[in-house]
Amino acid sequence: MCLFLFGCQNELDTQSPIIGVKIYNTQSNYQGLIEEWNDLGINTALVSVDLAYDRSFRTLTSKNDIQVFIILPIFFNPEVLQENSDWYAIDQNGNKAREEWVEFVSPSNDVYRKQKIDFIKKVIRETRPDGISIDFIRYFTYWEKIYEDRSFSSIPNTSFDSLSLATFQSDMNFQIPDTLQVISQKANWILENHEISWTSWKCKNITSMVEDIVESAKFIDSNLQINLHAVPWRNDDFNGAIKKIVGQDFAQLGPYVDFISPMCYSHMLKKEPGWVSSVVADLKLQSNGSAILPSIQVKEAYLSHPLTNKEFEQNIISALEPPSEGVVLWSWEHLMDSPAKKEILKKMTEAQ
Repeated sequence: MCLFLFGCQNELDTQSPIIGVKIYNTQSNYQGLIEEWNDLGINTALVSVDLAYDRSFRTLTSKNDIQVFIILPIFFNPEVLQENSDWYAIDQNGNKAREEWVEFVSPSNDVYRKQKIDFIKKVIRETRPDGISIDFIRYFTYWEKIYEDRSFSSIPNTSFDSLSLATFQSDMNFQIPDTLQVISQKANWILENHEISWTSWKCKNITSMVEDIVESAKFIDSNLQINLHAVPWRNDDFNGAIKKIVGQDFAQLGPYVDFISPMCYSHMLKKEPGWVSSVVADLKLQSNGSAILPSIQVKEAYLSHPLTNKEFEQNIISALEPPSEGVVLWSWEHLMDSPAKKEILKKMTEAQ
């Protein structure tokens, strides 16, 4: 007997590619929405927490065998930082980890980590999704505006807040010289003398948070699918910044998740469509064979020139190249306003 609030879960059809959309806003006509998704071949929805609680939406997705993953932002949290400004991650120059809309909590903050896990458990218990999609599970970087010509040294490295510095010294069993008083001095000393240890420690902090989330989530529902959003940096990009800056070590993370989903927004990053498949292949190697589920953008963002229909089609083709598990479109709100791109998607899914 099924005791789930919104109906029994459906197992993912591993024989067919995942065709997913990220959707954040509630709609007025869910019946029409689901009918259109069925017509377009969309079988998976990555949704906001608010939408996950919408009974009408969840009832229809369940009846139509559309998998629902809840998008759960982790260390990106402007709201909590408004109330607790001392929880900010801090970069190597002593600046708070914020740039435009991007604001990050320090991953070393155990109080925040517990609060976030408690929230995730509550959401899973009350909504019973098919999966969770762990977002912003990393150290601060505004990767959306970091282009190929950027140097590694120009990218902020975090977090050198007092808690992280104390924990790092304790874990590594050494002490920063007392003569170094300001954050920039301490950060430079660590990066000059202990960069390998610093990078490893950061990666372990992120991996341990993923482990704690997954353990807590699976205790509630052992069949829950786990997706992890990844910064789309290949192993050698920006001098190994995926580990050194971001703290995402896919070899460590892979065993805890069902999918690693790099946000391959090529237009945003001024890349050619073929770059998408190169990221998928690289992350497959980095993760020692984990399932890779790339996300691509539907509409231009941050840049003024349009993302053309042709480029969109090429991005889908690139995203679906082996060893990809499918494609996730960012976002439905963008796709719904483009009949031409819908038609492109439909032709692609019918050919699968």
